[in-house]
Amino acid sequence: MAEETQAAGEAQAEEAQAEKTVQAAGMPPMLAYTLRAPIQRNTGVAEIIVGQGSTAQVLKPNQPQDMSYWVVILDASKPTAKLQEWVTQSNNAIPTGLDQYMSNPKYLFAVVTQTLGSGGVAQGAWYDYLTAHGAGRELQKLEQISSYTFPPYGLVSQVSYVLTGQCGTGGNVAYEHGSFTEAVVLELSLMPLPSGPPYSICDSYTFITR
Repeated sequence: MAEETQAAGEAQAEEAQAEKTVQAAGMPPMLAYTLRAPIQRNTGVAEIIVGQGSTAQVLKPNQPQDMSYWVVILDASKPTAKLQEWVTQSNNAIPTGLDQYMSNPKYLFAVVTQTLGSGGVAQGAWYDYLTAHGAGRELQKLEQISSYTFPPYGLVSQVSYVLTGQCGTGGNVAYEHGSFTEAVVLELSLMPLPSGPPYSICDSYTFITR
């Protein structure tokens, strides 16, 4: 336990030092990247927030639906605007036209649920597709507790799930979070190259204190 605590402290120190190095070198700043998946009805819609404060851009589905997956493609060079999106209530079909974006490393992707029922947890081709693009233990957790494992209603009625990562092939890094008790909020950052965009997703916090 002491070793784990020490390792976590060292990782945090390295992140803080990396941010100071970026600032000192005059490199482009990172952008806060926050994704939210509501679990209860009438508590807002699925959303992505890029940046923070007065410059933050809030992205939401054009036509939000409950019991759905919101699939979003962002341009890695300009992640503050949606490039393409799908809202689907199917839990076993891959949205038409999605793969042409998911196979291109110029893009970032996000999958955000909105008040998804236990019976809406990914199955079949959609499950395989999500796992091929980085879904893992967090999705598996929801699978085990869903109505497909405990018929006919499952152990819970609602779940929430977020998956985001870099498009392209070759095992790009992705991040996920799932819950069967509360809305999911996944906080990450977008890091540019030393010369500026494109951005990549990194597991770090970006915040304002002044």
